[in-house]
Amino acid sequence: MNKVKQTRVLVLDDDKFMLEFVSHLLRELGVNEVLVAEDGKAGLFVLSAQVAAVDLLICDIEMPGMDGIEFLRNIADQNYRGRIVLFSGINPDLLKATERLATARGLNIIGTLAKPVTVGSLAAILEQLSSPALKSIDSSRMRQIFDVEEIKQALIAGHIDLFYQPKVSVSSGHVTSVECLARWCHAEYGYVSPDSFIPVIEQCGLINELTRNVLTKAAQQLDVWLQQGLDLKVSVNVSMENLDRFNLPEVYEKAVRDCNVPIDRMILEITESKLGKDFAQTLDILTRIRLKGFGLAIDDFGTGYSSMETLKHMPFTELKVDRIFAHGAAADPATRAMLESSIKLGRVFGLNVVVEGIEIKADYELAAALGCDEIQGYFIAKPMPPDEFIKWLSEYEKINHKY
Repeated sequence: MNKVKQTRVLVLDDDKFMLEFVSHLLRELGVNEVLVAEDGKAGLFVLSAQVAAVDLLICDIEMPGMDGIEFLRNIADQNYRGRIVLFSGINPDLLKATERLATARGLNIIGTLAKPVTVGSLAAILEQLSSPALKSIDSSRMRQIFDVEEIKQALIAGHIDLFYQPKVSVSSGHVTSVECLARWCHAEYGYVSPDSFIPVIEQCGLINELTRNVLTKAAQQLDVWLQQGLDLKVSVNVSMENLDRFNLPEVYEKAVRDCNVPIDRMILEITESKLGKDFAQTLDILTRIRLKGFGLAIDDFGTGYSSMETLKHMPFTELKVDRIFAHGAAADPATRAMLESSIKLGRVFGLNVVVEGIEIKADYELAAALGCDEIQGYFIAKPMPPDEFIKWLSEYEKINHKY
C-alpha cells in the first residue's frame, strides 16, 4: 500500500469501536500518523497539543458533551485551516446543513462520510490530500511566525507573486479571463496562501499598498498577453478594507493606465459578505469605479445576508456564484436548486454569471446546462504562475471543445 506522505489525521468519535475501525483503515491506506479523540473537548486538547499541524480532521457530529457542531465552531474561532471530513449517520439533510454551516465559518470541508465507513470511501478522501496544492501553514501559526515588519519587507522586495486561474466561456469553450491570486514567495516556507497573510496586512493598514501592487502587476501581465495576441480579461480581488477612500477610483485608474491597458479589461472582485460596512460610501466608490470603465464582480455570491438587495443597488457587471452552491450540485438536489436559482437571478439582472469552485465533470456539465456564462475551478485548472499558465493555455486551446 502506498504511503500518504507525511499525513497526520485526527479522528473524533464517541464510539470506541468506530475509532479503532477507522484508525485501522487509515493505517491500511498508508496514513503514517492517526490521532483519536472521543469528544469535542478531547479533540480541542489534541489539536492544541500538536506541534505539527493536523492535515485532516474526521469529525463525528453526534457526540456527548461538546457535539461536532460546537467543536467546529471552536476550531473556526481558532482559525483551523486543515481539511475536514464530516462523519456521521445522521439524516443527510442535517449533515448537509452542518457542512454549509462549517463552510460559512471559513472551515475547509472536503467531503462527508456516512456510517458505516468503507475502505473505498476513505481512500477517495485521502486521494484529495494528494491533489496538487500550494504549501500552506495554519494561519494561527502564521501570526506567530510572521510579523508586520517581515510582511512590509516582502511587499517592498516584490515577493508577492501572482498566480492566475482561468475562467472558461460555456458558449465557446475558450478561456476568456483569469482571476489573479496573490501568493507570498517565502524563502523558508515556499508559496504561502493569502489566507495566511492577508488578515495581518488588513489589520496593520497595508491592504491599500498590497492591492495597488497586485493591480499594477496584473495590469503589466495583461499588457504582455495582449501584445502576444491573447484576448483576455483579468480579475483582481479588492478587500472591503480598501473601500475607505473616496479617491480610490482615481488611484486604480492611474495604476492601470500607467500600464497601457484598457480599463475595461480589468475586473475588480468584491466579496458580498463584507459589503455592508458603510452603504453610502461603498455605493459612492463602486459607482465611480464603474464610471472609470472597470468591470465589477460580486464575489462569493450567496454567502452574505442581503444578496438581492445588494444586486439591486450596487453597479455590478458580474456575479460569481460561490463554490458551496456548486460543489456536489450534480448529486445533491438542494445544492442544485440553489445553484440554479443563483444563476437565474444573475441573468435577470443582466450580469455575466461565473460559477466558481467546480472540481468534477458532472458539476461542470450541470452549471453549463443551467445557463451560466463562465466556469472556474480545479476541474479546468489550478491557479498557475504566468509562464505555466501560457503553457497550459496552449495545450488547452488544442482541445478546447473537448468538454
